[in-house]
Amino acid sequence: MPSGFSQDSSNYHPAVVGISEQGLIKGSAAMELYAKVLQQKHGEQIQSESLKRVSVHQNLEYEIGSFQTSKDASFSTMSIWVNENNSEKRILEAVYKNAASDGEVDLSDISKARSLWMELCNSHKANELVKQLYTYDAIYYNRGRILRGYDQLSKEYGYMNNPSYSLELHPLLVQPVNESTVFEMGKCSGSYNLPYLLIWKKQDDGSWKIYMDSNF
Repeated sequence: MPSGFSQDSSNYHPAVVGISEQGLIKGSAAMELYAKVLQQKHGEQIQSESLKRVSVHQNLEYEIGSFQTSKDASFSTMSIWVNENNSEKRILEAVYKNAASDGEVDLSDISKARSLWMELCNSHKANELVKQLYTYDAIYYNRGRILRGYDQLSKEYGYMNNPSYSLELHPLLVQPVNESTVFEMGKCSGSYNLPYLLIWKKQDDGSWKIYMDSNF
């Protein structure tokens, strides 16, 4: 299946989760409708590119890509592909419009935030990690589950409080979308050894926090 954004609901898993600047989208029919709205506003998709694609396991892959439209709009995408019965479908798709002009994003600030994430994780301070490094409305997507907000994420990440738990994050691609949004794909090592996906959002105070976190 090529990268880019689909306007055909058959290219989506029935339980697909969409993430856009307008919020969450649930289900293949809703994703198809959202795609049609984008087409009406920005024109047909004329070109797409896969920037990075990695295998999570035999039937699951992560991808960061981009596409252009006939009205000269550019979008970034973050996808989770699942292969069921020899049919590859998107089970998660984040779609964000790129900035009209290339604003500077200081990726060193995100590197510092990532380092703090690892420091708090490996110090077994799950609650502090979530409150310092996730947005108030953060999304955690895992095997079809959607968790949101500090309380649910702190409870989910309680395993980090185990004294034997350790984790390192190794970014494979850190892709600015616009001045306030960055997509990240990386690989974990330690107590968990599979890839991860993050969407970073710049806050009003200039700090960067995680809006979406996903792994399997």
